[in-house]
Amino acid sequence: MSHVEGVFLTLALEIGLAQTIAETLKDIDGAIASLPDTVGAATYRQRLEGQRASLRNPTLRTSAALVASMCARDPSLTPRIRSAFADLAARHADLAVFYGQLPAAAQDLQRAS
Repeated sequence: MSHVEGVFLTLALEIGLAQTIAETLKDIDGAIASLPDTVGAATYRQRLEGQRASLRNPTLRTSAALVASMCARDPSLTPRIRSAFADLAARHADLAVFYGQLPAAAQDLQRAS
């Protein structure tokens, strides 16, 4: 892992990535438990199990997507991660789409003025 990825992941954990993963895993487990035991639910169950496996061993892509989602829910997190996320997106072009989803937080707008 490079310095850029390390800084991003450290900051992501500081703003609540681990908690978001834990909460999402709990939601997925609840959804799986509530599925009926039918043929029609099998495809949905398989998809949920794939998501659960992905969250148990998150890739950099999964982490970036979750951080973008966290910032969308709470824009005040954005200024704390924006610079590290920009560096990550510059190094990994495939993650730039998630960086582009970051909201403009009030603090960012004040600094731009």
